Amino acid sequence: MTTTSETQTYPGFPGKIGRTREESEPHWNLPVRPPPGSPNIVIVLMDDMGWADVGCYGSEIATPNIDALAARGIRFTHYTTHPICSPARAALLTGRNAHSVATGWLANNNPGFPGYFGDIPLDAPTIAETLRAAGYATIAVGKWHNSTNGVSPNPTWPTYRGFDHFYGFLEGETGYFFPARIVYNNIVAPIDAYPEGYYTTDDWMDKAIGFVTETRNQNPSRPFFLYIANNAVHGPLQAKEADLAKYRGRYDAGWDALRAARFERQMAMGLVPAGARARLAERDPAVPAWDDVPADQQRLFARHMETYAAMLDCADQNIGRLVALLEELGELSNTIFVLSSDNGGTNSAGPAGALHFNRRHAGLPALPVELDVEREAWIGTGRGSAVYPMGWAQVSNTPFPSYKTYTGGGGRRVSFVVSWPDKLKDFGAVRSQFAHVIDVMPTLLDLAGVPALATSHGKPAQPMQGKSLAPVLQDSDAPAPRNEQYYECWANRAYYRDGWVAVSLQKRGEAIDFDNWTLHAHAEDFSESMDLRRQHPQKLKELVAAFDEAAWANMVYPLDNRTPAEKFLELPPHQRPPANSRRRFLPGAQTVHRGVIAPLIGNRNFKIVTSFRHSADDQGILFAIGDVAGGLVLYIEDGALRLTYNGFGRFHALAGPRVAEGECRAVLEYEALGRRRGRGRLVLDGDGSEWSELTPTLMGGFHEGLDIGLDRRAPVDWALRERHGIFRYGGTIHDVLIESGPFAPDMSFAGASGQTQTYDPLTDT
Repeated sequence: MTTTSETQTYPGFPGKIGRTREESEPHWNLPVRPPPGSPNIVIVLMDDMGWADVGCYGSEIATPNIDALAARGIRFTHYTTHPICSPARAALLTGRNAHSVATGWLANNNPGFPGYFGDIPLDAPTIAETLRAAGYATIAVGKWHNSTNGVSPNPTWPTYRGFDHFYGFLEGETGYFFPARIVYNNIVAPIDAYPEGYYTTDDWMDKAIGFVTETRNQNPSRPFFLYIANNAVHGPLQAKEADLAKYRGRYDAGWDALRAARFERQMAMGLVPAGARARLAERDPAVPAWDDVPADQQRLFARHMETYAAMLDCADQNIGRLVALLEELGELSNTIFVLSSDNGGTNSAGPAGALHFNRRHAGLPALPVELDVEREAWIGTGRGSAVYPMGWAQVSNTPFPSYKTYTGGGGRRVSFVVSWPDKLKDFGAVRSQFAHVIDVMPTLLDLAGVPALATSHGKPAQPMQGKSLAPVLQDSDAPAPRNEQYYECWANRAYYRDGWVAVSLQKRGEAIDFDNWTLHAHAEDFSESMDLRRQHPQKLKELVAAFDEAAWANMVYPLDNRTPAEKFLELPPHQRPPANSRRRFLPGAQTVHRGVIAPLIGNRNFKIVTSFRHSADDQGILFAIGDVAGGLVLYIEDGALRLTYNGFGRFHALAGPRVAEGECRAVLEYEALGRRRGRGRLVLDGDGSEWSELTPTLMGGFHEGLDIGLDRRAPVDWALRERHGIFRYGGTIHDVLIESGPFAPDMSFAGASGQTQTYDPLTDT
C-alpha cells in the first residue's frame, strides 16, 4: 500500500515538515550580529577621580596611557555627572536621569521613596542589554553598586541586566589587597585567601583581558562591549609598594603648590580659558594653608596623596595592558574608547583625612589626628581604610570649588575622553560643549549604529533622556545637543542652562535652606567661583524654577539632608531583626553577607554561641565578623579562648579560660550601653570571664560578614594574621548561633515598630 506525499509545518517554524527528511525543507535561525566592521566599545570608569587628576587634564601623576588615549581622541572640558557613585553609574548605564531610574542615592541605602529605591527598573534597558540584543558580547569587571540586594542572585545583578560576564563586587567599596565577596557571574567566588602580590585593579584587568581573549577565540569578528568599573581611586587608599615608591616625596610641597601647578598646566593646555575667565577657586576655608600644617601632619598628609597617585598610576598601567591587547588583535583603531569618572574628588574625610575612615560609615567620630600620625606607616597598606584630606580633594578638582556629593563644579564636573581612531580624526582636540553622563549611552549607540530598545523585560522601554554627542565629536563647531540639566545629591542642588548654573549647597544634618542659591556664568567664570546672584536676580529665579520643575518630573523630591550616620545606617523596619530573634549558621559555606550579620549585632545586645568538638592540639578561629576596618574574631590559641575586638581603629582583647577536650560551647555575651559604648565577656561551658569594655558598638563600616572556622580575606586582627594566616580551626564546629537582644537605649529607630517587624535577610544589604 502506498501513501501520498504531504508536507505541513509546526507553529512558528518557517520551513516545511514531511514524513521524511527528503520531503522536508529545513530552516535555521541566524544569530543576531551587528554589521561587519561594527566597533568594539570600551568604557573605563574611574571612581572618585577629580577633573584634574590625569596628565592630560593638568596632573603631575604619570598617566601616559590615558594621555595617549586623549592624544588619539577628544577631551571634553564641560562634561558633568551625578556627583556620587550609584546615581552616576545608573545614568551611565541607562541614558536616563538617576532619580528617574530610582537611583538618586546609594543603591544599598533605600530610604523608601520612588526616586531612591536603588534598583534600576526593568523598563529602563541598560546599554549592555541594548548592545547584547544587537549581537554584541558584553563584559563587566570591577564595581557594580547598582543593586540593593547583594546577598543572592536577583534581577538587579549585572548578568541579569545585559552582561554575559561579570567579575567584581556589588557594593560601594572594598579593599584592594583583600576585596570582600567577589562575584563571578552569579556565584560568590570561593576565595579564602589571596595570593602574594594580589591587587584588585590588576585583577579586574586580568579578567577583562581574559574575557576579551575568550570572546576572540570563540568568534574572531563579534564586537564586544567592555565596562571596566575601577574602584580606584575610591577609598580605602591602598597601593602596591612598587607604585608607591614612584611618588615618595612628590607631595611634600603640599596642596597649595600642587594645585597652583596644575592650574598653570591646564591653562597652558587650553583646558582652562585664558584671560579674565581664568580663575582658580579660592582655597576652602576649612582647608588650612599648607605652611600652617604641623610638620608631622604634613608627612602624614603627603603619604595619603602619594597613595592616591600610586593607585591612579596603577590603573593607567592596566589601561596600557588593554590597549596592547587591542593593538595585538588589530582592533584598537576600530574601538570606541571612553574614559571618565563617576564624580569628583571627595572631602568626606575632612581637613585631616582619616586612616580609619570607615568609622564614618559606622556612625562614629574620627579618631584624633595624633593617632594617625603614630600609625603613618599604615597609610597605603592593607591595614588601614584611609581617605585623603580635603586639601588634596581640592587639588583633584582644580580649578573648581566643592567636592563629591556636592553639586558645585568639583562634584559634578569630571574629565571625559573619547577615542575612535577609525572615525574620529580630530586627534588631541578639546571640546567645550556641555555634556552630561546620560548622554554617554545614546552617543555610543549612535556611533555604533545600534537602535535603542523599544521594549524591555516585556514592558515598553522608558525613553532615554540623554542626547547623542556624535555631532560634537565629528564637528568642533556643532552645538551641544542639550542645553540644560538638573543636579541633586544629598539635598545639594544645581541647575544648568545655556552657560548659567545655579547652585545650592547644604549643611549636613541641618534644616534645608531653599533660598541659599548662588549663580555663576561660564562666559565670565569658567571655574564657577564668582557669585552673580545679586547682579542677575531674574536669571537665578528662572533657574530655581527650572530645577523645581525638573525635580518633580524626575522624582527628586523629597530632599534628604540627614547626617552620614542617619543615611548610611538606616534600615527599613522589615530589615531590623526583632529582639529575641535567633539565627543559626553552619560551617562549610562562603562568608555570610555583612548585610545579613550587621543588623543582628548592630548597636544592640547579642550573644554569639559556638558549639564545637575540641582536641588537645586543636587551635584556630571559631568565627570572625568584619575585617581590618572593624569587627571581632573569636579563636583558640595556645589552648585558651581569646577574642580580638576591632572597634574601627580602637582595639580590645579578651582572654577566656583554657579549652578542655570534648564537646564545648563558647559564648560571647555583649551589652550595648548607649552612646555607642559596649561591654562583653566570654563564657566557656558555663565558666565566664569578667565583663570588659568593648567600645564602640559595631554597626556598618566593615566589608566582610561572618566566617566560620577561619578569617577569610581581610583580617580582623592584623597581628593574628601575621602569626597564623587565615588560621583554620583544627577541630569540628557544629554551628554558630546569633541571638539578638534589644537595641541600645538611644538607637533612633528602636521602639515598638523596630522590635516587632518581620526580618527578611534576603533584602538586607
